[in-house]
Amino acid sequence: MKMIEPQNCAEPVAVELSGDRTKALDSLLTREEFLEMMKAGNDSKDKAILCLGVLGLRASEISACEAPWVDFSNRTIVIPPRAAKRGKDRIVPFGKIKVVSEVIIAFFALEHRIGISRIAIWNRVKRMASAAAIKHPVTPHGLRATGATWFAQAGYSITGLQHHFGWSELRTAQHYVQASGASAIRDMEEKGEKVF
Repeated sequence: MKMIEPQNCAEPVAVELSGDRTKALDSLLTREEFLEMMKAGNDSKDKAILCLGVLGLRASEISACEAPWVDFSNRTIVIPPRAAKRGKDRIVPFGKIKVVSEVIIAFFALEHRIGISRIAIWNRVKRMASAAAIKHPVTPHGLRATGATWFAQAGYSITGLQHHFGWSELRTAQHYVQASGASAIRDMEEKGEKVF
């Protein structure tokens, strides 16, 4: 069992996770840490990498991301089958997330693509975390896990998370909902007075 502290819960939550998800949850960022990393970014590409990561893009998808994928009017990113993990296109909406949408729109209005390797993305993320004085490890996959946790805390449904993050199994989404404590918080707000 892994103990993590969701941002909106008083008590740590015990979650049973596989090795990859445990590592990703070890590198979760608070909103404050994320904003510090944004400030530590050297350029608009650094900021775009962070925003694409918390939106749920994998490092390989960030590396390949280009302006034609971005639908500015619908505020979505359409990851084509050639770049998606399972060879199926995936739609990642970003429209109502103000900071993220501003960065993505500004970057892709001027630049055609991210255009750097996965390793370069890892190095940039590590450099920004170091410059932001974050003591725990931060990885591109950790950005993705951070986004999944934030979306779960905001009340995304399990199937919504599954489609947004491109997971083949529903149970992956269930881990993030469980870890966020969001369903318990929502249930208490909606039904707590009926318990006694």
